[in-house]
Order: sequence, then C-alpha cells, then structure tokens
Amino acid sequence: MEVIKINYQNKSENPITNGKAIATLILGILSILAIAFSGLGLLLGVTGLILGIIGLNEIKRFGHEGRKMAIVGIVCSCLSILITLFLIVVGVLLFMSI
Repeated sequence: MEVIKINYQNKSENPITNGKAIATLILGILSILAIAFSGLGLLLGVTGLILGIIGLNEIKRFGHEGRKMAIVGIVCSCLSILITLFLIVVGVLLFMSI
C-alpha cells in the first residue's frame, strides 16, 4: 500500500491575489476617469498610490500574487496625480492672467 503525502504549502496550486493590489488597480483607473473633478481625482490617486505601495510590500513579504496589478495601479495613480496637479497649475495661471 502506497502512502500519499499532501503538501499544503504549495503556492502554485492555490495562489492568493493580494486584495490591496486589486484595490490599487481599481482606484488607479477610477482616478484617471475622475480627473475632470480635480479634488476627486487627486484623492483617488493618492489613496491608490498608498495602497499600491503597501500591497507591493505585502506581496513581497507573503508571496501573494498580484504584483503586476499593483504596479499598473501605481502607474495609473501617479499619472492621475500628475495630470490633476498640472491642470490645477494651468488653471491658476490662466486665472491670474485675466
């Protein structure tokens, strides 16, 4: 009779996707869509950036899946923050020239 050993710690069989990576991706995409509302786009972008950095650290520490999602979310959040700040500066400069 053969004894079968089961390895419950095999990461490849049941990968866990980091929840913060998913939230970062969603917030990054929403922040780009909310650029027209400068305050909302900036708020979503900063929140997505913070969650993305925390999520990447957790992925590295615990071996979760979702690294690419976290990176794409961070890039979208940074892009949203930069575009929103640029539009605010352009708006202020245009307002001051009147």
